[in-house]
Amino acid sequence: MKLTNQQIAIIDQTLIDKGVVYEEIKLELLDHIVTDIESETEESNFDIAFSKAIFKWQRELEEIKPSGKFATPRIVKEKFSKITKNQYKFSLLAAVIFSILMTTITRLKPEEYVYYNLHLVFYSVNSLICLTNIIGLFFIWKLKIKTIYGRFFQTNLGFTFFNFYLIYSGLNKLNNLYRYYNYKSIFLYFFDCFIKGLYFFMAVYLVIIALEHFKVIKKYKLV
Repeated sequence: MKLTNQQIAIIDQTLIDKGVVYEEIKLELLDHIVTDIESETEESNFDIAFSKAIFKWQRELEEIKPSGKFATPRIVKEKFSKITKNQYKFSLLAAVIFSILMTTITRLKPEEYVYYNLHLVFYSVNSLICLTNIIGLFFIWKLKIKTIYGRFFQTNLGFTFFNFYLIYSGLNKLNNLYRYYNYKSIFLYFFDCFIKGLYFFMAVYLVIIALEHFKVIKKYKLV
């Protein structure tokens, strides 16, 4: 059976009513459900075929309440959780590598100019990443197109604002870095770099997420 635009609109609205409001997830599900219905060769009744298709995707559309918050479909929750896990995997690994490099370089070359230049470059790049996220937030807000990536970006933007505090605090003591760090143990210096690196790479990950948001818009021609 070949579906009409009106029937496709009914499926689309049903998905929205079930909480699937993010465009890439909704369009993916819509495509699957339309295919399931159109491939139903033994059934020419749309309502029956539609019910069968919805039943097939019942688990993905099942409403769950994460931590007592508003109900959301399982497919949305799982997608959001996957992005969150990837963020922490990426940020933790990158922060460890960053901390090892910073600690090694400053221990091999413990001169004052090394501390100064390394941290100056770090704070400069960090500032650029944070400003990129602020600009990304503006365009995501302006377009008003809902994607799971855009939602994740907006929910986790607090990491970027905390980075501004770290940048401000770090720049204020930039000229005293040698005295500040030279008397710290390797462990404390590593831990200090790890915390800064963790928030930095979380902000970097948000840049990646913002790009994914705009890729979805381009892929599905939503503007």
